[in-house]
Amino acid sequence: MKILSGRRAENLEEAAGLAFQAAGAAGMPVGLIDLFSSFLDKTELLRDAEKNIASAIRERYRGNPSWTGKRWLVPIPRLSCDVRGVPQLTIEIKIYLVAALKVETSERDYSVTMVGAMGRSSTVAIPIVFLQAVLENDLGQFRVVARSSARTTWEIPGGKDLELPADFPGKLSEVLESKSVASWLADLGSQGRVVAPLVVGSLLGLRFQGSTPAVLSGKQPWTMAQLIAALEALAFSSREAKQMADRAVPYLGADITLEEAVRLAVQQVGKEDIHER
Repeated sequence: MKILSGRRAENLEEAAGLAFQAAGAAGMPVGLIDLFSSFLDKTELLRDAEKNIASAIRERYRGNPSWTGKRWLVPIPRLSCDVRGVPQLTIEIKIYLVAALKVETSERDYSVTMVGAMGRSSTVAIPIVFLQAVLENDLGQFRVVARSSARTTWEIPGGKDLELPADFPGKLSEVLESKSVASWLADLGSQGRVVAPLVVGSLLGLRFQGSTPAVLSGKQPWTMAQLIAALEALAFSSREAKQMADRAVPYLGADITLEEAVRLAVQQVGKEDIHER
């Protein structure tokens, strides 16, 4: 745990900023905390947090120190994507502790802020086909094989069963109602922007797999109209899709596939502000 002099956090937003900075993820929106908080076992984590605080303070201060103050647990996601076999988006959730404390010793009092990663993390691999179902509000296509008040497990054809906090799909669905998958991934920092083309390309492939022969194939050469339509199908607004396509044109050869054109266009997300205000 890193101990900073002075009280540097008064609320969750300020605590999150310190945690994001410590994790090298500055700029992430605070709203991500609510989305990933479902993965936290807060009772157990708070017990561990108190042990971490006690250990750090007793190592730093002498004179029988005691302390009071606020504590925040900040989940920070790290992403990877594997498109082999059953394509999936893997999210590792690391927990950071931020504590704004008043430390009292026999000699004097100190105002400090503690920031640091806790030892444990959780990892979930979300199949892209499941992510597509969240986008389309169609989770009923997957059979529920286990359920409790806290967690739900779905059967994934051709893959491992997927266990998630019961409220996570609903929270993610709410997020994706207001922004595209690529925009959401861009909110998660550079790692999100790196995996976005793979995730979006996989989603695009799934959409074309279910299309009739009359619908454009992602493997055929692109046109501007097809590119804009494909981006709109991935939940970008018409304005966003047009801007992304215009910015991608200098990088698109005439003979590349529509699927590759979409990936290149998605790479523009996060480089410039394309979001509607």
